Amino acid sequence: MIDAQHPSLPSIESAFQPIFSLAHQAPVGYEALLRPSYQGEACSPAAAFGIARRLESSGEFERACVRNHVDRFLRIADADSVLFLNVHPAVLVHPVHGRGLIDDILACRIPPSRVVIEILEAPEDTEALLADAVARLRLAGFLIALDDFGAGLTNLGRVWDLRPDVVKIDGELIRKAVTSYRNARSLLRLIELLHDIGTFIVVEGIETEAQALLSMDCDADFVQGYYFARPEILTDGKHSALPVTEPLARRFMDARKIPQVADMEELTPYRRAFRATIEAFVHGHSLAESAAHFLALEWSMRVFLIDEQGVQVGENVESDAHRKRRRVTFPLLSRRAGANWAKRAYFRNALAHPGTIVVSEPYMSSSSTNLCVTLSIHIKTARGGRVVGGDVLFEGLSRLLE
Repeated sequence: MIDAQHPSLPSIESAFQPIFSLAHQAPVGYEALLRPSYQGEACSPAAAFGIARRLESSGEFERACVRNHVDRFLRIADADSVLFLNVHPAVLVHPVHGRGLIDDILACRIPPSRVVIEILEAPEDTEALLADAVARLRLAGFLIALDDFGAGLTNLGRVWDLRPDVVKIDGELIRKAVTSYRNARSLLRLIELLHDIGTFIVVEGIETEAQALLSMDCDADFVQGYYFARPEILTDGKHSALPVTEPLARRFMDARKIPQVADMEELTPYRRAFRATIEAFVHGHSLAESAAHFLALEWSMRVFLIDEQGVQVGENVESDAHRKRRRVTFPLLSRRAGANWAKRAYFRNALAHPGTIVVSEPYMSSSSTNLCVTLSIHIKTARGGRVVGGDVLFEGLSRLLE
């Protein structure tokens, strides 16, 4: 094996960045980050590995980096800290270096339960081999993390296949989510989905208080980024990490969550107008006449009737203000009368709570291919039970929160 300090290869130094547990307001562990130099000058990790590849020694260099990271970590970490190690999949699936990496780490006498192998992006044609490599790592007792979820090749299918202990969400998602209520809701749903699969969530790239607060509101388990601490080369075991700030502590105690659409104050005028629509309709006015006030509101789109079997009765009563949004992607979808909406949540929830206005979560309307929220209610009419629905354009409504 070529030694890490061989003059032909870059020299290795290890920096560490804390990964914070929001529940405990303290570091759960540290990610090891390479800080190389070449011929006496600092260089980037990408440049260092480029040199190693040119020398056909990338596997040896990666293993040398890992040994250095583990050795430094054991000098500075307490007994409860966990070490996150970035490892390229090409090394994990290599017939020699994959098994050699496991032996290298175990030889350092660190319990494998304190090591998280953080898997970087891999070509799709290595997925089967990677699954076998992950199985070997688990058998040896290591934890598994997938890096950069939401960017590149790290996707939901990979999570299902590899069943990692930790998923690290790419920082670009939190940067976009913090500027948009709609994006923030999507991030919350993504984290809920990943939790449902059975994995801890790290939100990476936290640089501002707003991003930190949103990560907490989205129920992330751990956070990492410059807002809390920058990577440091540690010699005395003390990291100059920022303590969790007072706003974070207050938010955690408040147990605040991103508000559900049904709880949005901005929906209040739409509720009132929809209630007036129902009262007018029950008193014998046509649906079009009854809906006039509701459809006059800025983001109201349409009103419609469904029977108790979920079949739409008649056509939609549409707002004139949103003609340009009525995009017919598939011609069949323009035929609303007779369509069956029994599987829609707004229909089922209305049947379950007769006489009560219920509010759906946002979904894509087949009538206009826009995200909308539906207000619905189950009522009795001379022709039998009916569910009345009223669509509100969520894309517009959510702008009120920006």
